[in-house]
Parts: sequence; C-alpha cells; structure tokens
Amino acid sequence: MNRRLTVIVASAVLSASITGFMSPAFAEVPAAMSISSDQPGSALLNKFLELSPTQAVESKSAVYPLTDVLNVQLKSVLAEEILGGTRIGIVIKMENTSTSITKVPDYEFHVRTSKGITYTLAPSTSNPRVIQPQTTTDISYMVVLDRAEKLSISEVNWTDVDYYVYPKKETLIAAVPITVQPWNGVDTSITDSTAIRKWSDAFQIPSLDSPIAYKPVDIHKESTKTGNVYVVQLLAYNPSNQRETIPEFAIDGKNGKKVFAGKRLEQETIQLDAKEEKYIHYAIPTDQDTELLSLNLLTSESFSSGASNVVRYQVGRLNILLPSSDDSQAYDAYSLGSPMRFDTRSELIHPDLQVSLVELHMNDNQDEGSKQVTAKFRLYNQSSRPLAVPVFQTELVNAGGYQYNGRRQVLTTTSVLPNTGMTINYTYVVPATETGTGLAVKIQDTTAQAPYKSTIAAYTVNLQTSDKNDKFSIYPFDIAVDRWDISFLFNSVTHQYTYKGKFFFNIERQKEAQVDESFPQLQFELHDSLGRLVGTSVKSLIGQERLVSGENNIAFSGNSEQFDTPLTLKIYEVFKTENGDAKRLLTELSQP
Repeated sequence: MNRRLTVIVASAVLSASITGFMSPAFAEVPAAMSISSDQPGSALLNKFLELSPTQAVESKSAVYPLTDVLNVQLKSVLAEEILGGTRIGIVIKMENTSTSITKVPDYEFHVRTSKGITYTLAPSTSNPRVIQPQTTTDISYMVVLDRAEKLSISEVNWTDVDYYVYPKKETLIAAVPITVQPWNGVDTSITDSTAIRKWSDAFQIPSLDSPIAYKPVDIHKESTKTGNVYVVQLLAYNPSNQRETIPEFAIDGKNGKKVFAGKRLEQETIQLDAKEEKYIHYAIPTDQDTELLSLNLLTSESFSSGASNVVRYQVGRLNILLPSSDDSQAYDAYSLGSPMRFDTRSELIHPDLQVSLVELHMNDNQDEGSKQVTAKFRLYNQSSRPLAVPVFQTELVNAGGYQYNGRRQVLTTTSVLPNTGMTINYTYVVPATETGTGLAVKIQDTTAQAPYKSTIAAYTVNLQTSDKNDKFSIYPFDIAVDRWDISFLFNSVTHQYTYKGKFFFNIERQKEAQVDESFPQLQFELHDSLGRLVGTSVKSLIGQERLVSGENNIAFSGNSEQFDTPLTLKIYEVFKTENGDAKRLLTELSQP
C-alpha cells in the first residue's frame, strides 16, 4: 500500500473515532458547542445556547495525521481575486500529541485545483519552528498568482521533495481534501448550512479556540449626520471556570447586492470572568436606502513574508439571518401603570427606581399634516434615599417596523425623593396615516455606547381612549371642568375684541407625586367657527398663580376684529423639549 493510500485510510478511521481522539483545541462545533457534557460550565452553556449536547452540529473539518505525533486540520481556505492576480491563503491547525517538543516538518505545501493544477505555497516567516507538547498552533501558507482567476481548490498536501537527486524526487506525505467552504472575498455568499444561523440562535465561533458563546439580541437602524447606521448588539457569555478574553472578530452587513463593513464599538480589550455575561456592539454604516438581510461574521488571519511585510485578511465563518418585521414585534404586552422590567445587565436604571408608562395618547396635528403621540412615564423611588433621574431615550415602533425617536421633556429636577414619584414626558411625531394599532415602545440607554443606543426594555402598547370632554388627566392631576363661560370686551378705539373666561374646576392630585417648575402647563386656546385661533392663555398647576379647585378667571391674549360665536375651547398639555415646546390635546369644549 502506498503512502497516499495509507493516509486516506487512516484518516477515515480517525474520523470515525474522532471524539475520543482529539484534544479540546480540535473540538470545534460551528453550531454552538465545544464543551462536552461532563466539562465544567456545560450545563450553563447549554441553557445559554438553548441546545442539548446531542444537538451540536459536527464540524466538517476533520483531523488528519501528518506524522506519528502531529495532527493537522484545515482552519481557513482563501482563494480571492486581487488587483492583478489571485491570492491563495491556507491556515492549518497543527497539534503535537506527544510529550516532548516537536519540530514542524520542512515539507513543501501544495494546493491542487479541481482542474488538476498544483501550486506551491510559501510558509509564513512567523510560523513557529517547533510545537510545544500537547499544544496546538496555527501554520500559515500563501501564494499570489500573477493572473486573476477563480480557483476551485480541491486538496492541500504536504510533499517531501529531495532536491539532491536528479530528477528531484517527490514523496507525498499527507493529503487533505477541502471540505470547508473556501472564502473568495467579501462578496462570498455563505452556503454551508452548518454556518448559517437564525437570529434567535446562539453560537460559538468556528476556528477560534475560545469557549465564549454569543447570542444576537438587538439590531436597529439609526440616522446620523453622515448617513444610516445599523447597530448590532450581541450578548457574550463565558461558560468556563476561568477568565477569558473576547477575541477579535468582525461583523459585516449584507443586503443581497452589497456588503457593508462593520466596526466594533468597544475598542478596549474585553474580559469575561467565569460565568459572566457582557454586551458587545457593532456599528455598520450603510447607504441611505439600504435594508440589511443578514450579517457575516469574519475572523482575521495573517501571513508574513518578512519583518515589515505582513498580509492580513479576513475569512467568513458564519452568516446570521436578520429577524423579520414580525419577529421584531414579538414583545411582551404592557399594561399601563405596571412596573417595567429592564435588562439586568444595564446599570442605567437603579433597581430601586420603578419605571412605568402611565399615559399614551395620539392626537392629530393638522397644522403640520402629521400626528403626535405623547407618552408619560412615572419614576417612583422605592428606597429610603434620593435617586438620580436616569436619562434614557425612548423609541416608538409601529406595526410596519418604522421607528420614531422620542423628544424628551426638559427637567430641572435631578433626583427623585425617597418613597416619591415623578413624571417625564416624551413626544413622537408620526405620519398622518398612522393608525396607532400594533405599536411598541422601546426604552434605550444612550450612555453605554454613545452616540448609539442600546435597548434595555421593549413592550407592545395600546393607545388610551380619549377622556370625557369635561374630564382629563395630567398625571398626577385629575381635572374635571364643572362649568365655564367666555365673555368678551370690545375696544372702540382699535375695533377689536378681547376675551376673558371663568372656569370652575375640580382638581384632584394623587399623593406621593413630586412636581417642580418643569412640570407641564395647560394651554387654553379659543377658536372661532372657522377654526381660526383668536386667543390663548397658559396656566400652571403648581406655583403661586396655579389653577385651583373652584372658580378660576383666565384672560386670553390675542384679539380679533370680528366677534364670532359659538367659540370652541381647546385645552392642551404643554411641556418643553430640547427641540422646542410639545403639546397634547386634552379636551375640546364648545359653547352651547
């Protein structure tokens, strides 16, 4: 039996008994797991991955013997067209199974194409010359051909060449078939089914000797001054019993036609203690009208041909399908007034600070040809000490997946008193065609990875029905209009009318509610029968000139040259935001 046949037969036997043969460095499972069920942390990892050990997908890259003590396994196969040529790069994992230092053999390394053409690759000058006992190392090879051609590599082999005889004598030492999908550059479509993940799938990264597992948890599009950016959030989990460093890898976005390079937002080295979880984020700038369909996860390889000549390239490992619009709306239903549950990994909301949505209304904004949604959040301090008011952002998502950023009320209060609540408003401008059904609200942290946002809570919400005409609420105030009347004065010099109103209110305030000078005010507007604004007045519910239960006299600024009756009274809630005043229609009353 010749040497080549011996190697093929031996490798087939090894593949059949690989689980009992290979070391943890070779136990790579692209789907999820590199930890056997009896290893520390495997139960927690199974829970994180939501897989049992029997659900792990076997790696297609088998282990082959090179010598009696050295085993090899394909890690990366690159065959990409570059400017003026074609680059072939191969990275091999080489394992020393012996108990002593072993020299890396000086065999020639070849690749064979499907057309039967053989190319010789040069070893990287940074390749180790020896391998320590019971360890694994990467061995890199490369060649650049001076012609651009799409190559289909079918095999790599190690050949012993004796140049001291004529003609030279070549002896095949070992041959390894290409069973992994070669990477042909950023435009490569990953078609290997074991390398494709659904959005809900957790995974470990093939080719990396790292136990860390990852799960996609959020992706959203943000508009910036320089264009649109997709922000991807991954949860990283360390199932081992020792500290681990999150390895470097890249995330690119794909929309079927183009590939958009992403960049990790955390620039510092991230370490995870045993059983610890942390978020990592990637920003993917895209064109204005781009809708991403999937993500590619890539790892880096390198080849050195000299001290100052290092080639670095990336190889695709996984393709992650993005959630559909239906999947993205799969949030828990929310009941107004109930405490919200936040991501426990976020430090933005103090555990003793209870946050709830107490009001959600939508009104027409006919003057601007749009609608406005106003949300009021209640912050309640359950502790015995003051707590800082968290600066969180909110986002409204409609049934079609369109996202609308909230404009936050400007507050003067910086802390919530013990056993006390306060409110904060957000307003959203939505199209006039918005129906208000199937809405969701997201609470977002803008401090973790500024200027981008991370979602820490999301719920589906229902709009509130309108109050009765003579009753409305501005939490923590409940207001009823018992009766009202508008009188006018005529100025014979200017020939103009001015208006004055007499209102009888019943105002009730809920206890344990903190308000200050930034609390919303009431804006009263008088409109004539043609809808024209003829007078306004702004009143507060706190302070020296506040509205009270009983009689209230209100003078309207503004005038008209023609008296018209009946008049319509519109009462708005008005609050300041960084983009100007925002207002919500509370009630509309008409004179009999």
